[in-house]
This record gives sequence, structure tokens and C-alpha cells, in this order.
Amino acid sequence: IPIMHGCNNFCTYCIVPYVRGRELSRPVEEILKEIDVLSGYGVREITLLGQNVNSYNSDGDNFASLLKKIADRIKETKSSIGWVRFMSSHPKDLSDEVIKVISEEEVLCHHIHLPVQHGSTKVLKEMNRRYTREDYIALVEKIRKAIPDVSLTTDLMMGFPGETEEDVEDTLSLMKTIKYENAFMYYYNLRDGTPAATYENQIPVEVKKERLQRVIDLQLEITTEQMKKRVGNTVKVLCESVSRDSEDELLGKTQQDERVAFKADKKFIGSFVTVKIDSLNGNTFRGTML
Repeated sequence: IPIMHGCNNFCTYCIVPYVRGRELSRPVEEILKEIDVLSGYGVREITLLGQNVNSYNSDGDNFASLLKKIADRIKETKSSIGWVRFMSSHPKDLSDEVIKVISEEEVLCHHIHLPVQHGSTKVLKEMNRRYTREDYIALVEKIRKAIPDVSLTTDLMMGFPGETEEDVEDTLSLMKTIKYENAFMYYYNLRDGTPAATYENQIPVEVKKERLQRVIDLQLEITTEQMKKRVGNTVKVLCESVSRDSEDELLGKTQQDERVAFKADKKFIGSFVTVKIDSLNGNTFRGTML
């Protein structure tokens, strides 16, 4: 469900504000009516979309109050919707109010995609991200204190103009500090019409690829380490489809946006079930439905 369009942030590498315009938020009632329609179809999970959902603002409602009104509407109407997700979040705008609502409302998933983009304060400033490395780490600590079982994912961009080896090390150390469950990782691509496209200190593509590979290799290690901690847990799972590996198995998703395969009848597709996580196979848990 799109809740807003456009972006006001003007990160120096990004073309979005130029092609999609300034932020425009949809009215709360319009969003709630769309949720009611989807509930009528038996939809089980929705994702609220925006270039920066945290800056949602419509007739005095901010993102925290929108989340609260959505949670209340789902409860009042006994909706089929069991989970609400959102993306993407700009770290500078993720408020204490939003963290509090997520911690209090059962329907809001304990998974936050929080794009950091880089681990160096110097590079973040050049990107016009408007937070420092220290700001970001403090925000993550606040989130984890309020929502202990939260899973955090992120975006990481390597090879931004002027990036040094020291900046790369800052990113690797940030990853080790935060321990993201997963990340979307890529190298900087020049976009005509953006300020960063005019910077003189562009990084050669071979160097960008080498730096990106180091980030990918580290994240794979951290992902495995973080997911292994969940083995043995009993979790709520939304059954989504038959597993590609076996017709006797279903593939589902946890509240933390992790995949789980387990033996179950096809009739459970579209249902929430309880699964004990027995093991980890790659990036997919294997479990037993209880």
C-alpha cells in the first residue's frame, strides 16, 4: 500500500527527488479504506510503501499515529490482516514514537529495514544523509532496547566518490557492531543530474567491485551467525507457498522476514501457524509445525 510519493532528502547520489518530485502523503482515511478492501479479500499481510515512510505527514498525522490508527482499525474490524510491514525508513526520521508503537502493537512486524548506506561519517556527509555513524549506532541501540527480538536489515553502497580504504574499514567495523541479519549491497553507479555525478574523485569500477565483495563476504558470515541464534526458537509463521524442494513441505515467513521450510499440508497456505526452528540451511530455516 503506497502511503506517500516523492522525496525531500536529496541524497547526492539519488535521482528520485528529481524524477518523482517532493513528498506527498496520502490521507489517513484513504489508506484505511484501502486496508478495509484488502481485508475483504482475505489478505494476510500488507507492506506500507514510501521513499521515506518515516516522514509521512497528512493533516497532522505523522507516521507513528498512522501506524497506531492502522493497528486499531485492524483490531476493530477483526481484519484478516495479521502482519503489517513498512519500507523504506530514513534513519534521521525514525522517531521514538514509531519505535514505541512497533513495540506495543502486535500486528506490526519486528523487522526494520534501516538503510545506513555507509559506515563512514565523512562519506555520509558527502552523501547528504544528515546523520553520523554515531547517530546511527545510538538509534539501533534504542530500537533493540525497545524491541529485543527485532531483525535489522540495511542498504550498503560501496565506491562512493572519494571513498578511502579507511572509509571501507569504517563500514566493515559498523557491520560487525550492528550485526545486520541481511543487507542489500551494491556499488555506486553514477546518475546524470545528481551532484555526486559531478564529483571529480570517482572510484574505478574494479576497486568498487573489490570493496563490495569484501562487504558481501562479511555480511554472509554475519547473516549465518545471527540466524543460528534463532535455531531452537518457536515462532509464528505465515505459510506462503509449497516449497520448491519438496511438495510435502511449505515455505513460510517469520515476523522477522526470515524464510522457514516445514512439512505441512497445502491447506495451511495463507494461514499463520506455529513452527519450532530445528536447523538452518543456507538462508532458510527448517522447522517442525506444532
